[in-house]
Amino acid sequence: MKHRHIFFFLPLLLCAYLAHAQQELVIAGMVLNVKNSEPIPFANIGIEGTAIGTVSNNQGSYELHFDKKHLRDGVLVVSCVGYGAYRVPLTSIRTPQKHFIELNPKAYLLSSITVRPRELSAYEIMEIAIRRISINYVNKPYLLDGFYREYFKENGHYAAFAESAVSIYDAENYNFQDIKDRETIRINQLRVSDIYNKGDYVLYIDLHYALRGNVMRNVAYWKKYIKRARYELESLSMDSISYYGNDFVYCVGYQMKSKRKGTYEGRFYVRTRDFAIVRAEITAHNRIKGRHSNGLPQKSKTVMTYKQHEGKLYLSYINASHEVKFKSKKEEYDLLFFSELLVNDIQTDNFQPILPNEMMESKSIFYQPRYRTFDEDYWKNYNLFESSEANDSIISDLERYRPLEKQYMTNGKMKIKPRPAETEYEIPVSNRTYGIRKRLNTNER
Repeated sequence: MKHRHIFFFLPLLLCAYLAHAQQELVIAGMVLNVKNSEPIPFANIGIEGTAIGTVSNNQGSYELHFDKKHLRDGVLVVSCVGYGAYRVPLTSIRTPQKHFIELNPKAYLLSSITVRPRELSAYEIMEIAIRRISINYVNKPYLLDGFYREYFKENGHYAAFAESAVSIYDAENYNFQDIKDRETIRINQLRVSDIYNKGDYVLYIDLHYALRGNVMRNVAYWKKYIKRARYELESLSMDSISYYGNDFVYCVGYQMKSKRKGTYEGRFYVRTRDFAIVRAEITAHNRIKGRHSNGLPQKSKTVMTYKQHEGKLYLSYINASHEVKFKSKKEEYDLLFFSELLVNDIQTDNFQPILPNEMMESKSIFYQPRYRTFDEDYWKNYNLFESSEANDSIISDLERYRPLEKQYMTNGKMKIKPRPAETEYEIPVSNRTYGIRKRLNTNER
């Protein structure tokens, strides 16, 4: 009889772990290499046949939210460059603990794929990939929903953290045309920590310019930028062919140099069957000189991944960082700025575009109006940041005076004064931002 009671309560325990507002379920955990248990960053995770998905962060942690209607027939699918495909029915995930996804690293064997009579060069691969952008990617207006966070480090200690639930409307999509207007962004939820920075420097974090780094959407912009900055291609080579789930991808490495601006290098992962770029990695070593160079990024890194829905790819994740040195009259600061966008849904039909009065201001989310923005009940169900062990050092630094929960509640009641006119700084890669040379102050009203 005792065992019957336990059996009866097990499904209830699972539902308590997964349910949100009796409609939404949550699966959370880590993506690991099955051979050595190392975390796997930037893996695409989703429900087969739907736009619902997420991406593991740079520590391998993930959190997937979905409607309970998908539980019965849904299949969890995971893909990442260099690993084999992963599929498992949602009904088989029966634990209230973290769900660990183990991917099998898959080596490329020449004999396992058909070799063309004349192999394409790296230049030809990229030329075809660019020509096919309007075919391979979303080519009609769409709405993305996801989470965006910003945080930064000052002299070895984390100084602030902010996170928002956002919607992103793109009327111009991936069709070829001249430089496009920016996407329209709406903040749906927002939480902001206390801010402990001491220096009076620019924050190089802004979602609008993180999105500008979406090379596949903004080809015309980047072509003009490269030409204006006089970048020259130093090398372009196919490093290898790797697995991406059940597909093969060309791994194309590149390097560009400009005497005036510095160096770009990185890698594009191009699917062999249709020449779709499923992942892009960009590193910029910026040439910093002159009297206006203080506080500008010396090195910037960006990773972008793309996911497929209804036969078309769309942006699913951006991870960007900037290394900055800033000197004041009394002190020097080593700074690291981080921003991360994680898309968990896309709508291409029957959605309401974002209205002008709902638009996010073109600045860091630290500077967004925050009065009555913090919804405690909402964030209880979205806790990827707090639940990831890799973020323990960030949380420890930020909770030096009081718990984060109290910080969010207090800062969610603030009325921020209007900012003075802002100066635009041109920064290569994905996080060019509007700079405000004014120290953040959590006591502003």
